[in-house]
Amino acid sequence: MDTFWKRLRNRLTISFLPYVGYVVIKVLSWTMRFEEKGDVGTIASYDREGRPFISVFWHGHMLMMPVSSYRRNAKVMVSRHRDGELISRIIRLFGLGSFRGSTTRGALSAMRGGLKALADGYKVVLTPDGPKGPRHTVQLGVIELARQSGAPIIPVIFSATKKKVFSSWDRFIFPYPFSKGVFFYGSPFWVPREVGKEEREIMRRQLEAKMRQMTGKVEHYCETGVWEDDERA
Repeated sequence: MDTFWKRLRNRLTISFLPYVGYVVIKVLSWTMRFEEKGDVGTIASYDREGRPFISVFWHGHMLMMPVSSYRRNAKVMVSRHRDGELISRIIRLFGLGSFRGSTTRGALSAMRGGLKALADGYKVVLTPDGPKGPRHTVQLGVIELARQSGAPIIPVIFSATKKKVFSSWDRFIFPYPFSKGVFFYGSPFWVPREVGKEEREIMRRQLEAKMRQMTGKVEHYCETGVWEDDERA
């Protein structure tokens, strides 16, 4: 009997919560003001021309990504556990597709799914420190996906002027209504097909450092209102 009720609860959760998540994100997006920083021109041209790329952002920044200006024609890599199923159902309500795997577990199926999506002309979206960290650490799978596909990596950082930062491992950001949200788009990060194993590790560290630098810059802007410079990341 306990097993029955547990299964029923899980089914109700997986059926009901995605709609709650969708409504929360939509209501927040209606009340917030959004600003775009960084290499907006490049990502806009990729989006306009339908050119595939790999969009990466930290796990803790994911909540408002479904309302990014450049979410169209995208497939999101989601993990295999129940949280992944919830995320998959939420983003489906925003018109986004998904495929299963992660940069650590299920890496082979994730690679196949990512390569197929890019070959079919989709953007591929993933969290390089997901699904369970370490926080703000890029996994090598992202570099390998870019190397095999020939598609560039475009990092995206999000934050808000007023927000709740949870004490979870990813320091999940929940922006408050009527705050200003900031999307910061980095310049394309290319991984040549011929790079060796040691070079790939170097590039992994470079991408990680780039995303951390972008994160610091966005947080400084949200806290002070001062954008240090307008150079591309």
